[in-house]
Amino acid sequence: MISITRHLNPALGILCVVLTACATTSPPPTLSKAGLAESSPSTATKYSLQAIPFIGASKVYRATLANGLRVLIVPEHSSPTIAVQTWFDVGSRNEKTDYTGLAHLFEHMMFKGTKNHSDGEFDRILERAGAEGENAFTSEDYTAYVQEMPKAQLDLILSLESDRMVNLIVDQKTFKTETEVVQNERRFRNENNPDGIMWQTMFESAFTVHPYHWPVIGYQPDLERMNATDAEAFYKKFYRPNRACLIIVGDVEPDMALATVEKYYDAIARAPDPQETLTPEPPQTQVIRKSLRLSTPVEKLLISYRIPGLIHDDTPVLQTIQALLFEGKGSRLQRALVDTGIASTISGGNYENKDPSIFMVKVNLQKGKKTAIAESVILQELQKLGLTAVSQKELTRALNFAQFNLYESLLSNPNKAHFLGHYEIIGHDFQSGLKLFDSLKKVTSADIQRVAQAYFSPQTRTVIMGIPK
Repeated sequence: MISITRHLNPALGILCVVLTACATTSPPPTLSKAGLAESSPSTATKYSLQAIPFIGASKVYRATLANGLRVLIVPEHSSPTIAVQTWFDVGSRNEKTDYTGLAHLFEHMMFKGTKNHSDGEFDRILERAGAEGENAFTSEDYTAYVQEMPKAQLDLILSLESDRMVNLIVDQKTFKTETEVVQNERRFRNENNPDGIMWQTMFESAFTVHPYHWPVIGYQPDLERMNATDAEAFYKKFYRPNRACLIIVGDVEPDMALATVEKYYDAIARAPDPQETLTPEPPQTQVIRKSLRLSTPVEKLLISYRIPGLIHDDTPVLQTIQALLFEGKGSRLQRALVDTGIASTISGGNYENKDPSIFMVKVNLQKGKKTAIAESVILQELQKLGLTAVSQKELTRALNFAQFNLYESLLSNPNKAHFLGHYEIIGHDFQSGLKLFDSLKKVTSADIQRVAQAYFSPQTRTVIMGIPK
């Protein structure tokens, strides 16, 4: 995933929150003496909320507007703040050949001007409202926009987010400016970065027909070829309420929060549901191997294996295998590669995608060590997982790591919202994530052997080697 953190512009401008009828039929929020929007106390809404158990005693309140917008609200009253995130069901997998990079490019475009707010005003308004953590990120499967702010600013942020969902100005000048920004980012992340080059080559090699083949940031010729007309068509097709999930976590009352959502989003028209015609990736039947000459002081290695998409019965087992191999000083590859002086760092795990994806191992070798040695060790360790039962002690350790990582990721309001958005888009229902977590507790040693044998065949691996020039 590419994640671009945006720093708020310190320059303060005049605040003006006015929405046209095409975005909402409701009046704009009232401005206080400080120039910030004051929330309406109304709780009247025509929609009902479904309460669903979440983590511990907390609940998620779900509603779906008539236009298809999914709304998830989690009351958390520990601090007078809210995390607000909008997740769109669109990523690089929704692009077409010769038009790669549009999803990520739109991540940049969404911070530009709308029919109601000039370029840069979005950032200035949020800064003055006390917003923190303003961010956006694009993956193969989704694009998300996130903020955290005082709870009194719910009305304000929903007015702004609903505005840019439908009123964004997509013209050639803005498109060209943001395309140049993305091209520079691509040079930094992909073209002039050894790890970026290897990462891109891995996905290009492991996927031959599926859109996961191309990088999220797109290809340079495509970025140069496309224009504002292409971008506007993409916007109208995918940036609509029936392709979005709005998540609010924090110090709110669900009925009042839903009424505010209805106020700003209910009049936005849904778009026709795009028909997906993705070509499934054919089975890999032989080893794919590529060697790259790179500007790196040491040799580097990537190895991947095909695995199912995230919402699959084997995912909890793969997450447990990830912990066995990589988590902590006692993990298997840490002991086999780092402690023996072969590698300086190791990392990896299952890449969580909507469609079938890959399990990857990444190794940075010690100076003078060769990728062939590391590859041999990795193959031996993966073979052991399929042939020899994991002891109960080691299994318990791995499960503890896997469960701890999940609990730790749910400590803050933004992280809870991220969990909900991630699984709501990839799994079509955030409860799919809770089911995976429940299944994680039931993983057995026999499951690990079965899954290792199913997916870690040495004949179906993809190997990318980075060799110093």
